[in-house]
Amino acid sequence: MEYTLRRTSRKRENDEAWGVLRRCTWGFLSVVGPNATPYGVPLNYALLEQDDEKHLIFHCANEGRKTDYLKLNPQAAFVAVENAETLPEKFSTAYASAMVSGYIERVDDPETKRALLKFFVQKLAPGFQERGDRHIEHRLSDCCVLKLKIEHICGKGRKKEEPYALADLGF
Repeated sequence: MEYTLRRTSRKRENDEAWGVLRRCTWGFLSVVGPNATPYGVPLNYALLEQDDEKHLIFHCANEGRKTDYLKLNPQAAFVAVENAETLPEKFSTAYASAMVSGYIERVDDPETKRALLKFFVQKLAPGFQERGDRHIEHRLSDCCVLKLKIEHICGKGRKKEEPYALADLGF
C-alpha cells in the first residue's frame, strides 16, 4: 500500500529524489523478519541505472540478520538523506531525502557478482580500481551482493530558506 505524504509542503519531485540517490553513498536499509520484527541497518550503496530499471547495489556478509530476514521476506525499504542541518530557531531541520522500496534479489552468479562489485568500487572508490579488483577476487566467495529493484521512489525535504510556520509546531 502506498501512502501520500501528509506534509505535502515537504514533497520533492522524483527528479530531486533521484539526484539524492546519485549523490549519496550510504543510507538505511529496512527489512522485516519473523513475527514482523523490524530491522534497519546503515549501508553503503551504489545506484545502478540500466535501461528503464534502477537498482541499489549493496554488499555484505553471506550470513547475518539482514540476509536471514531477506530469505523470509525480500521486500525492503531504503532511505538516503543529504545535507541535514538542524534549524533550532525554526524548530525544524533542513534536508533532502530519497525513500525507495522494492524487492531485493541476492546475486549468486560469480561473473555477475564480480561485475557488480567492480561497479561498486568504481562508484565509491574511484582511483582504487586495481586494488579493488584484488580485494574482490580475494573476497568474492565470502561476500554477498544484493540488488534492490526500485519500484517506488519518494522525495522529501525542507529547504533552509523556507519560512517558519506555526504549522511546523503543530499549531
